[in-house]
Amino acid sequence: MAWWRLRRRAVPEHSPSAAGTTGQETAQPYIREAEQRRLLRLLKRRAELAYDLEQSEQALQPVNRWTERLDELSAAIAQAEADLDALKPPPPRDLPPPLPPIPIEVISVSSGPPAQVEVRIDTETFAWREEVDWSERGHQLAPSRLLRHRGDPASVAPASLPEHLREPLIERLSASLDQLAEDLLGTVSAAEPLPSLTLADLARPCPSCGGWQDLRGRCPVCTGLAWRRQQLQADVRRLRKERDATLADLQRARDRLPVIRRQLAEVEADIAALRAKGVEPA
Repeated sequence: MAWWRLRRRAVPEHSPSAAGTTGQETAQPYIREAEQRRLLRLLKRRAELAYDLEQSEQALQPVNRWTERLDELSAAIAQAEADLDALKPPPPRDLPPPLPPIPIEVISVSSGPPAQVEVRIDTETFAWREEVDWSERGHQLAPSRLLRHRGDPASVAPASLPEHLREPLIERLSASLDQLAEDLLGTVSAAEPLPSLTLADLARPCPSCGGWQDLRGRCPVCTGLAWRRQQLQADVRRLRKERDATLADLQRARDRLPVIRRQLAEVEADIAALRAKGVEPA
């Protein structure tokens, strides 16, 4: 046989056929690695779907975490509504008598500085002076305010009133007198005529609770009840909103059950197909 025929039969190591064989052998591990990654993703997805399936099946039970939470919210709503009804003050049987219409005499009002106000009710004189809080460098640190330095509101409160009515009356008179001084100072600054008021205007019997209203017709008892009522109403709205959200979540968990079962079956089929090919997690 001729020597050149022997050379044609030999295949160099760097020939295309040898390179193709080597490429196939080295490409196979990359394909298997991609399948392993996909299998890992499917296994994680199966665990998630298994958890969702457990939750959806639990939602079909007569007693579950949603129904327990709904019972708690319903009880809280009922308690808040009961507290709300209890906040309504009973109508007073007998209102306290109104204060005598003793005129309030304005002695002096000066815008200062410092601002000063002085009034007389019967034989008692009440006086206020502006107090300014200054900083170390001479700049005003806080807004100035009138402070009463003379006069006792208890002196104009009828001594014949019972103690449970007289004590809150003195508190209302004190607040109304301070408000009167501020109003008088503002009236003088605006060049308006001074108001004509009496002692009866400083504290009026409250027809709702039997307490006392201040100079502007505000009753602290009714104001406190109104604030508490607003808080309870806000709590009831919040609890009802949470209850509606919990009920909707329960219904969604029940409605998703057939979807989860179908998705889980598809994932199981994909996992079985990969394992039939010999693919296992790394």
